Amino acid sequence: MNKQKILLVSHQFLPHLSPRTTRWKTLVDKLIETGNEVTILTGTAPNKSVENYDILYFGNKKISTTMNSIRKDSNNIDNPSIKKLIYNFLKKFYRFLFKNFAWPDYAMFWIFTVYRNKTKISKDYDSIVSVSLPFTSHVCASILVKELKAQWIMDIGDPFSLKFQSPENNKILYSFLNRFIEKKYYHKADQIFFTHKEVLDFHQKKFHIENSKLQIGHPIFEIKNENILSSNEYDYSKLPINIGYFGIFTDKIREPFNYINNIANKFDDEFHHHWYINEDSKKYFTSVFNQDTHFFEQLIPREQAIKKMINNFHLLLSIGNTNKYQLPSKVIEYISLGKPVIHYAEIPTDPMYRFENQFDNLKIINKETEPNDINNYLKIFHNRIFEFNYDNFVNNFSPDAIIKKLN
Repeated sequence: MNKQKILLVSHQFLPHLSPRTTRWKTLVDKLIETGNEVTILTGTAPNKSVENYDILYFGNKKISTTMNSIRKDSNNIDNPSIKKLIYNFLKKFYRFLFKNFAWPDYAMFWIFTVYRNKTKISKDYDSIVSVSLPFTSHVCASILVKELKAQWIMDIGDPFSLKFQSPENNKILYSFLNRFIEKKYYHKADQIFFTHKEVLDFHQKKFHIENSKLQIGHPIFEIKNENILSSNEYDYSKLPINIGYFGIFTDKIREPFNYINNIANKFDDEFHHHWYINEDSKKYFTSVFNQDTHFFEQLIPREQAIKKMINNFHLLLSIGNTNKYQLPSKVIEYISLGKPVIHYAEIPTDPMYRFENQFDNLKIINKETEPNDINNYLKIFHNRIFEFNYDNFVNNFSPDAIIKKLN
């Protein structure tokens, strides 16, 4: 793309951690490196992690800090029981209110903040890029596009109105409004990125979006040679075989029940699972037969997690979604490290099947898989005959792959 002045509209940015903030931190770095000027308009209260970025923060730092403290304290296993109970109640009450009455999602009040402060935003931008989740970012961008007269690029993380499982808002109240607004925005936008082909085709069919606007923008990660080398040096022959999972689970979308019942409970004592999850996700593990081989850890910062992935585990585990319209970005990060990755496919149409033959360190498993199949897969790494597929990764999942498509 030509060098441009870009306004990134993303309610979530650093220091908030999510797949979307990780994605756009990487893309912003690459855009700046190639001579573009990028300003980030965000509702996330900034700290030292963003001191080298041009940040426009419109938000209420006090409210954000309070809500983050409630979430953190409700998940803190060291808190006294009564205190933890109170924080859990507050968190659930907050979720109830926003899940049932907020539109378009939990970040709705940011729309009014951006509208009130829009005159403080320079009109000298070539492009506005809006990022979801949350969908509120696109609503804010639609307000600014009128003022700035810049081209509008939408980056869609997960479906919005077409998200049938665990919807972003109350579909009984807002179903018509969701579809109406989303269709309107796709008509106004100049370019629209979806994470993979299945979800792109789905939205094109439902909203009749012009072909020329549509792009596939996969989850992205930077390959670091030192990570690949460290992964190659790991002793894959030692026991026990440690399997690491990093992330959270979501009701009706990503749950570990089938993996536990069909795969994990077949393993012998030589296989140990380490689950880096939040407190809410522990409720899914009542069906684990052998508790002595399952270890539960709190979520940890990304850099710390990457070190553990490389140095502590034989296998990195990804669990797929129950629909083909959401692509788990974590599995792409696993692949970028050069570690053996097993991805449990819940459905035959899991979009990761499309990439299985492109990466030697990705094995897709399902309910038919036997423990011996995984043992045989691990022998590739025991015997040091694995080579990382650099070209396939760069062509599909690098920041350059996205930036080349930006108009």
